[in-house]
Amino acid sequence: MNSQRVPIRAILFDWGGTLMREIPGFDGPMADWPRVEAIPGAVDVLHSLHGAYTIGVATNAALSDERLVRTALARVGLEPYVSVVVTARDLGTSKPDAAFFHAVLERVGCSPTEAAMVGDGYGSDIVGAKATGLRAIWFSPAGRRCPLVHPVHDAAVRALADLPGILAGPFLPDVGESLRILRDHDVPENIIRHSLAVAAVAHRLALLLRAQGTAVDLLLVHRGALLHDLDKLSSQDRAEHGIKAGRTLRELGWPDLAGIVERHVLGAHPETWEEKLVHYADKIVEEDEVVGLADRVTALSCRYVSDANRIAQALPQLLSLEEEIVRSLRAARDSLLAEVQTLDLRLPAFVAAPGAA
Repeated sequence: MNSQRVPIRAILFDWGGTLMREIPGFDGPMADWPRVEAIPGAVDVLHSLHGAYTIGVATNAALSDERLVRTALARVGLEPYVSVVVTARDLGTSKPDAAFFHAVLERVGCSPTEAAMVGDGYGSDIVGAKATGLRAIWFSPAGRRCPLVHPVHDAAVRALADLPGILAGPFLPDVGESLRILRDHDVPENIIRHSLAVAAVAHRLALLLRAQGTAVDLLLVHRGALLHDLDKLSSQDRAEHGIKAGRTLRELGWPDLAGIVERHVLGAHPETWEEKLVHYADKIVEEDEVVGLADRVTALSCRYVSDANRIAQALPQLLSLEEEIVRSLRAARDSLLAEVQTLDLRLPAFVAAPGAA
């Protein structure tokens, strides 16, 4: 079963920095602080989610036990909505330890695939939750850059008010599910390694583009790149494999991903930034190495001699796309290539692909 489609029954929130502000200069248990503040939108979002989900607080608080956390939550009107509170002080272990998450799941009475963790700590909240099998929503009010080359979170929100909409819509496949889809379609490991490299490069380009103020869906870029060669070997006509992969993804319920894979092949005309970045990243990665556009086109021409004319005809479009990306990023082509060549393309250990570097 696709774990991304299992209905969510429980929402687990981090405490400090996610539901309540950590105020500089205040020491000791938060319940005893002279002033406490909820994160903007926290009361409204817990009110809207209450009844539809079991709401828990899962915190690494070392000074506050459940009673003290509930006292602090009550001071800002959050406590009535919270069914379960689990603290590191009470458990003797903390996030990202899987034992912590399993203890929380036992308290809320659901399996990992039926729960989602919402938190601002990428290592403790997001990586810990994903390693244990939960879905993970990264709360990042400042829109921070994901610390991993391969983002493992299922969604990101800058405001808690965005949570109900995220929970109502379908999630993209996460990294582990994407790898399972590739292997279920008999994609060889060398092509999976290529796809991982393309995903890492495309995601980094998307991050740089967003830093310039351009709206781009980072997870859509990464997952689209990861799945772009889903049906490469099953197609007799190499130009058709994008269409076949797109058909598969539409059948699985991900039309946005389908559009990306349909337009990554040579000669296609990508339209959105997500499509353009995946198309370009695929054309600068040879096998699982970032080599640049010229070397990649040369390698394709040597490998597919019968397609030499089609490759040559696509070159002007590729050069134009590269110029558009470089111009939008306000970067020199060589410096941009050098940056993506330094990426550590390895997956986190808990989702590492067999045979990956």
